[in-house]
Amino acid sequence: MNESLRLFFAIEVPEEMRNEIARFGETLDRSWKPSHPGQLHITLAFMGAVPHEELARVVKAGEDAASRLASFSLAISDTAVFPETGEPRVLYAQADGGEPLLDLANNLRQQLVDLADTKKVKPHLTLARNRGTRSARRVLRKFRGNWEVAEFVLFKSVLTADGANHEALQRFRLNGAASVDSSDK
Repeated sequence: MNESLRLFFAIEVPEEMRNEIARFGETLDRSWKPSHPGQLHITLAFMGAVPHEELARVVKAGEDAASRLASFSLAISDTAVFPETGEPRVLYAQADGGEPLLDLANNLRQQLVDLADTKKVKPHLTLARNRGTRSARRVLRKFRGNWEVAEFVLFKSVLTADGANHEALQRFRLNGAASVDSSDK
C-alpha cells in the first residue's frame, strides 16, 4: 500500500523553553490541557498528504530554504486564543521572528505550493487546548521567552487515538548569508 505522509516543517522549541512552558501549563485552569513539552514547535509549512515519491522534493525545498537564510532571533509573547470569537479551543503565544521567520515560512510554502497549506502564515506556539469538559474561561497570562533559531525540522506526523506523534525526518541548518544592515558599513 502506498500511503501518503503527513508532513510539516517546523522550528523546535529548545529544552530550556520547553521546561518553562511546562511550568506555565501547571498554572492553567483544569479546563486546559497543556501541550506535551516534547512536541512543542512553531509550524512553518504543513503538508497534509504527501505521496512517498514527493519526499525527495520536500527535502530539497528544505535544503534550498536553509541555504537562503542565516540564523535569527525568535521571541514568544502575548498569549491569545483560537478562535478569536466564541468558545476558545487553543491557547497560544505569538511567535515573532521578524522578516526572517516569515521569509522562511513563505519560501517553503511557495516551493511546495501544490502540497503545502495555503493559509496565511500566523506564527504561534500552542500552549494548551481546551479539554471541552466545561466552559473555558479566557486565560491570557503573559508568557515570554526568546532564543536563536539555527535550524528547522521536517517532521512526519502520525495520528493516534492519543493525539499526533511527531517524528523528526530531517534537520536543516540555516546557513545562508546574514542580511547586511546599511548602518553596519
